[in-house]
Amino acid sequence: MANDSPNPVNYYVDIAGAGAFWVLRINDVSIWSHFAPDDTNLSLPVNAYLKTGRNEISVNFMSVTGSPAEYNLADPDFYFQARIDRIDLVTRDSERATLLNLALDQDNVVISPEVTKFGSAPDERTSPPMKIGKDRQDEAALIGGWGDEWTGRRITADFEISDPLPEPPWASAPVLADTPETRARLLAAYRDLHEVIQSGDRRRIQTSYEPAWRHLAITMNYASLDEFIQKTAPSEALAPDDGQGGMLEPLDLVLGPENFEIERMAGGRLIRIVPDPILWRRDGKYVASTNVAFFQGPDGNLHVGAVLY
Repeated sequence: MANDSPNPVNYYVDIAGAGAFWVLRINDVSIWSHFAPDDTNLSLPVNAYLKTGRNEISVNFMSVTGSPAEYNLADPDFYFQARIDRIDLVTRDSERATLLNLALDQDNVVISPEVTKFGSAPDERTSPPMKIGKDRQDEAALIGGWGDEWTGRRITADFEISDPLPEPPWASAPVLADTPETRARLLAAYRDLHEVIQSGDRRRIQTSYEPAWRHLAITMNYASLDEFIQKTAPSEALAPDDGQGGMLEPLDLVLGPENFEIERMAGGRLIRIVPDPILWRRDGKYVASTNVAFFQGPDGNLHVGAVLY
């Protein structure tokens, strides 16, 4: 089951930005979203969303400035950067490539400056991991799940990696259209998953999450699913009572069971409800969620295919 790479590697995406609402995707799977204009700076492991060869990264954003907020204006404080970082787990060598380095000029045109917001040159490479070609721009719906929908500017770039990585469980799954039937099936899948988590039965929880956890185990270089579970203890984070006052809430559909918003990813092969409807709260405040996306398996049922951030 272990990855057959001569040296195991981990990939991370380093993200920094400000002045916008945005959603970042890798190979059309949402990796992170941020619906506030404040500064963001984080690094995320992304082996599970990559594939050998050509990959795609995109950010769909809408600049936000002022109070009251104004949208899609030429905000001089806007910037967005994304960099891929390959770490050899044996030698600890790091190879980095800048994938997106964006700003807005005075005419509100998206540009790629010669230096980053931090005054350094973008990391450019001529061997994997490396960026390929030029950025592409179009428009796409930007959905937060709270009833607001904006039209964002989407910037897409291609990059290449050479390490062997397995296909994700959704790679060959059928495309799911946004239909009343699909929405009913998705809601039923969330209700079933919520009931499993509420039961506290770790065996049932592992069965429900197994396609996603098995893929994570392989791509993150664990010897087996059992080793992944032993070392990361993912079921502990899914206890209905976290032991510190955090309790699993009833399924939280902010727009109700008829009007919830769904996000289709991976060309429509992965779907989820946004925002996350399975939540834990402590003293009335949100403390955690389980952010999952479903695919249709060979048995025709919806299964957890990805655990997102």
